[in-house]
Amino acid sequence: MLAAQEKNMSNPSGNAEVRCAKCHGTFSIDASDINVDEVASEERNMGAEIFYEGISEFSCPKCGNEIEVKYEASEYPVGALNYSETNATGANIVRGFKDIDVSFQDEMYSFEEESRLYLPEDKKIITCLTLGVSDMIQEISRNPDNLYQIDPRKLEELIAHIFSRHGFSVELTKQTRDGGRDIIAIRSDLGIRSKYIIECKRYSHDNPVRVDLVRNLYGVQMQEGANKSVLATTSYFTPDAKKFSEAKNTTEWSMDLKAFDDIYKWIKESAAANNSLKGTR
Repeated sequence: MLAAQEKNMSNPSGNAEVRCAKCHGTFSIDASDINVDEVASEERNMGAEIFYEGISEFSCPKCGNEIEVKYEASEYPVGALNYSETNATGANIVRGFKDIDVSFQDEMYSFEEESRLYLPEDKKIITCLTLGVSDMIQEISRNPDNLYQIDPRKLEELIAHIFSRHGFSVELTKQTRDGGRDIIAIRSDLGIRSKYIIECKRYSHDNPVRVDLVRNLYGVQMQEGANKSVLATTSYFTPDAKKFSEAKNTTEWSMDLKAFDDIYKWIKESAAANNSLKGTR
């Protein structure tokens, strides 16, 4: 359990805005009104993932409706926020607490925000997203096996950064979603907008991506009307998965499968571009 005076990275900050489900009045809740405690932990490949939870119960100041606000978060690796979410009973969340590093709602992915990226080789926590992704790109370009060690969410952030550097506006989807796609990437060429949806799978080298995942992504693409879908993995694809993505008159031009070598090539190119920029300063 967290001591009251400890400042843990999982504690919410700022104010959340909620709308009463009964009278529709909107008001703010200060993060200090929620006491967050450790509720569980689970061992993973880079140590323990620690889960936190906090609940605040109060009445609507306008109509007296009983409202409960619940905050959940996890820390993995230790010292790095893995995810957080604010939910309410008796009210709707208009804006959650400000403790997350990446926007999961309507704002585009911002590389000005802080993030904590884990470099497994020297167990260093990077706190600036721009510098953090750049350092991670350099680490992986020198040792590609690091791709198998990073947290799956960090792989998504890495690929989002690469697409952003190539002129896309990118948005990471909410981490606790049910599935479908991890990144939405939008760009405009000659005034013509195109939408990509990207799913990332941080798999071990001997765990291939099977055709069912490829079919699922294509279904999401059709449902959302995206121009292109990309499934990027640190492993490889089964023959059936490749056959599905290469089917003429259906997925041939609208879907791409990118395996370990493709991602590593992106990273090498990004590392070279970063070094080139440093050389011009």
